[in-house]
Amino acid sequence: MNIIEITNAYESAEEARADWSLTEDPEVQAIARRAARGASTSYGLTLEPEDAYQEALLFIATRPDRARTAYDTGPGVLHTWIGQRLRDKHLTEARRRSEHKSWEVNQDQLVSQGY
Repeated sequence: MNIIEITNAYESAEEARADWSLTEDPEVQAIARRAARGASTSYGLTLEPEDAYQEALLFIATRPDRARTAYDTGPGVLHTWIGQRLRDKHLTEARRRSEHKSWEVNQDQLVSQGY
């Protein structure tokens, strides 16, 4: 009996089936950059523009069928699709961060209440 070792070069199943061909299109890159800029404006405390752009490209590469369908329907549809993916990923974190108070704000409130 031969025992073989199977190695996996990918960290996730999505990476294993990623299709980067659509991300090489300059128009798709421009759409992804615009969507990323919009998302980073909306979620500035949790999302930097360059990080948002990289995540947008990852969404396109790891969901190539959906991305290509959106792009074939129209550039605006792809822009909306990317924006929705970025929003879904970062909305919860943005909400949690907005609920936190800084130490200074908390201290000022305690002082104003007489503590």
